[in-house]
Amino acid sequence: MPQALPRKMVHRLVLLNAMLSYLMGSLGFSIQLIKRDFELTRVHAAWHNIGWATALVFISLVLLSHGHRRPAHQTMRIGWFVVVAGTVVYCLSPNVYFSIPAIALAASGSVITGNTATAILGSHSKTALKNMFRATGVGLFMGSVSPTVIGVTTQVDVPWRWTVAISAVIVGAVAQLLIPELDARPEPSHEERKINWDKHFIAIIIFAFLSITMEVALSSWAVDLLSERGTEVKTAVLFATIAPYFVALSRIYLSTKSEFNLPRIWAYCFAATTLGIAIVVFTTSPILTLVGLVIAAAGIGPCASIAIALASGSEQGSDRGIAAFVMGMGISNGASPWIMGYVSENYGFEAAYGVIFVVLILTTLTFTWVLKNSLPQSSPANKI
Repeated sequence: MPQALPRKMVHRLVLLNAMLSYLMGSLGFSIQLIKRDFELTRVHAAWHNIGWATALVFISLVLLSHGHRRPAHQTMRIGWFVVVAGTVVYCLSPNVYFSIPAIALAASGSVITGNTATAILGSHSKTALKNMFRATGVGLFMGSVSPTVIGVTTQVDVPWRWTVAISAVIVGAVAQLLIPELDARPEPSHEERKINWDKHFIAIIIFAFLSITMEVALSSWAVDLLSERGTEVKTAVLFATIAPYFVALSRIYLSTKSEFNLPRIWAYCFAATTLGIAIVVFTTSPILTLVGLVIAAAGIGPCASIAIALASGSEQGSDRGIAAFVMGMGISNGASPWIMGYVSENYGFEAAYGVIFVVLILTTLTFTWVLKNSLPQSSPANKI
């Protein structure tokens, strides 16, 4: 196995991941807006997330058996086409009977292209963790830019659907030109395709689920949170896009490091997330709420990157490790907005954000176990 990918290849894959994140970020954020268009409750709007989640889990399992049958660049091209098609249909949807299947279609395409690129980035032990911090950091930064673009365009009365649809067509066309030529990866044997559902594999799924739950729950209904605390809707749409930038920046900062002390990084994550959530729960000022979201975002930032890097170092191989991560992420993408919506509508946002602290404790316990028990000796967990 090569010890490091060529620098140009890494840059190209990171850029494509960022472009994909831009589109998926706009879709994820727009669920809060389509909720208002269709006059849905937060619980009902969260069915879009459940459709998204179902696609992530199902397509991840399909890719394990069929993802090696053609060169990787062809697989990625197909994925990008599906993403754009699903996004355009979603933006044209007249009701949830169209919008939920459409967002699931777009999510399916994101898994096809995203899993393929991530498995390549994570399969080279020398640079796996650095690649994950870089790819997820730059990706999430661009995923944060797209909601900001929506927020800015809504200020000048451009419909969010036009913004998202036009962006999808332009970004998708550029992505088709940027996808590098990649050889077909070795066809896995029947045994290599088969997942061993042991406690180590399940722990990776749980770790992914919990780490993504914190990230998604923090911002899934931030527009409603800020609106309830006195912010005008248009302003709330714009302000709600700020916190994810700090998730991204914390990852980008860590990608500049050459060595990683994961327990120390996690201690920082725990402290910052706890402080930020406490500010959100125990204050009602819109400004302090935004400050709390930003601090919590900076703390939550490294968690998912650590989870995906440890998943790529699974003893079952990077393909199955990444599949485990995406399965956990998929379940979280569906469950966490629904849970946050249900708790906030029935018990208030204070209780809903208190749930994130409970998840933080569970994530910390899972991280400790995974770090000690679920990695091969050659894992890139601590040093690269």
